[in-house]
Amino acid sequence: MSGLFNFDFGKYRGIIISVALFLLLDASVLIFNFYVSYEIADDAVGVNLAGRQRMLSQRMAKTLLVLDASKDDPIAFKNAFDELQLSKGLFDETLSGFINGGQARGAGKDIVTLEPVRNRLGKDSLQNTLQLWLPYKKSIEIFADTLARGEDYSSALAVAVALARTHNLTMLASMNDLTVSLEQVAASKATRLRAIQTLGICLAIINFLFIMLHFVRQLRDSDKVIEKARRETTEILETVNEGLFLIDKDLVIGEQHSAKLSDVLGKQQFGGQSFQSLLENIVSAKDADTARGFIELLFDQKIKEKLIGDLNPLNNVEVNIANQSGGFLTKHLQFSFARAYQKNDDDIAEISHVLVTVLDITEQVKLERALNESRKHNESQLEMITSLLHTHPGLLREFIANSFNCFNRINNVLRQPAKTNQAVRDKAVNIFREIHNFKGEAASLKLEFFETAAHKMEDTLAELRDKQDLTGNDYLGLTVQLENLISYTQQVEHLTEKLGQFAIVSGNKAKTVSTPVASNRPGRTWDHLHEFVQNIAARNGKLVKLVASGLSELELEPGYEQQLKEIVIQLLRNSVVHGIETPSDRELCEKPMEGRIDLRLAKISDTEMELTVMDDGAGLDYDAIREKAFASGKWPEDEIESWTNKHLLGLIFHEGFSTAPEVSKDAGRGVGMEAVMNHVLEHRGKITVSSRRSRHCRFVITLPIIAVESNADSSTCDFSSTKSSNGDTSNGNDIAA
Repeated sequence: MSGLFNFDFGKYRGIIISVALFLLLDASVLIFNFYVSYEIADDAVGVNLAGRQRMLSQRMAKTLLVLDASKDDPIAFKNAFDELQLSKGLFDETLSGFINGGQARGAGKDIVTLEPVRNRLGKDSLQNTLQLWLPYKKSIEIFADTLARGEDYSSALAVAVALARTHNLTMLASMNDLTVSLEQVAASKATRLRAIQTLGICLAIINFLFIMLHFVRQLRDSDKVIEKARRETTEILETVNEGLFLIDKDLVIGEQHSAKLSDVLGKQQFGGQSFQSLLENIVSAKDADTARGFIELLFDQKIKEKLIGDLNPLNNVEVNIANQSGGFLTKHLQFSFARAYQKNDDDIAEISHVLVTVLDITEQVKLERALNESRKHNESQLEMITSLLHTHPGLLREFIANSFNCFNRINNVLRQPAKTNQAVRDKAVNIFREIHNFKGEAASLKLEFFETAAHKMEDTLAELRDKQDLTGNDYLGLTVQLENLISYTQQVEHLTEKLGQFAIVSGNKAKTVSTPVASNRPGRTWDHLHEFVQNIAARNGKLVKLVASGLSELELEPGYEQQLKEIVIQLLRNSVVHGIETPSDRELCEKPMEGRIDLRLAKISDTEMELTVMDDGAGLDYDAIREKAFASGKWPEDEIESWTNKHLLGLIFHEGFSTAPEVSKDAGRGVGMEAVMNHVLEHRGKITVSSRRSRHCRFVITLPIIAVESNADSSTCDFSSTKSSNGDTSNGNDIAA
């Protein structure tokens, strides 16, 4: 009960009071109706008994006359006497009941209780009747006593008959008056009852109207509040920049959602649709299943929402949304999930829905990517400038000149008409060779930016080389890469010129800057090879010592000397990557942890020179070469099985053949040794290769001496006028193993 009184009726207080008043009013009217009805019933009994009094007065007069006339008839006399006694008793007790109140026998011989008559007319009628009844009753009682004693009753009967004749009409009139007065009282009560009932009905109608109006007003107010809340919700859903909607425990989307949702996910019916199906149309089935599991965790009351926030698989997801033209639009969307609570009957908050917020972050992702690209570009620019500052000026100028020559040759290759598929494919092979040499020279100068750019172009060339149905249009991507590389090279050239001018202005050894090539002939500088070897060794986790001799003793024609450098770079790279073992492997073989490469250039006659590159590494792995030959599928297996080590050795100079397990900046293309062979063939030289397992591998290359001309200007480079150095390489050579 205390809970009932403590209950907060709130907005229902008015209606509850109105209904309570309505019930109280109805109960009051009903009780009063019962009360008055009972009174009217009593009055009806009174009216009935008053009417009986009239009948009894007539009967007593009649029986007295019958007694007087039947003295000689004992039976009739006795019957009349009994009836007189009965009538006298009923009349007397009824009259007493009307006057003083009390019980009396009713018309059905049941006992009824009479209330004293209180109205004036009734009381006067009873008083008049009583005055007449008392002597009348006395005469009848005397008659009865005389008769009972057996005495002569004639005189007593005569007195009674005389009083009956005298008072009968008067008493009858008085009883009529009593009846009329009682009927008036009953009619008055009935009138009052009708008035009260009418009043009660009117009050009930008024109360009903009040309740109805109160209800209508409350409903109208509630409708206004609901409509206002609906408009506010609609306004919010139409103005927010995110896609908003609710999903229930069955992952069914609610009927309301923000207008932006159609822009984000495309126009479709969202209300009642399964969120799982919606996801499966735009993301992979795996991501959709993962998202479903994550949402189920959100509906688990025992799991804290903050703890699983990082598990959201749709925080940044790429989706493909079908558009009206039949295609697909790629977007980056961010889905956020938040629990929505509702209180149950016990006033406890329970998770009812999950609010899903969808944000189109495509532009943000593009901006981040652009910023990353810009940052990488700036870092590469800074790296490029830093590497330039650490590069010998003469070597740098030589690298720039050689780069333009290389680009010019590549352009010539691209311009050459190719009428056959093989001719189109040969373009990729020839360009691959040029870019590989360019990458080697960049790596030797530690110009990592150019080395990386060349490596990416090699990736493109590898795809072109392996592509079926290769056409000239497939080279468009490579052309763009080449244009970017040329642009970067021009920027480097421009930057070096600016740095040179700055050095002149600052007066810091102007001669060194203004005439770098004259005072430091690039071709005479081989010291960078030491750093080149150390860089490659570090990248491959090895320790290597380079011992070089005789490289600067011969003055060669600049272009020819550049080719010799390319040969040296490829052989050194080959020795570090394929020859020298890792320190741990060398330790197991009881070798010094630091490997050694001997590089020597010597004049062996007036017309020939000999280049020797020897490492103390693992030597050639003929088993690996044979396995690679099997894997290439270029030769029959039974033929490969019959090959000798000398035959297998020749494979390392084949285009695209490499025993490296994977492609890296330093190995895996199968281009470097093929380039070496092409240079040797171009100048009709000779290569001798000797190898001993776990001991050494040595390359000895014999080439003609092409000395520098006295009037040659090796420091001048004109990119636009540079000619291709591709020559005829069809002459034979000698390879010894």
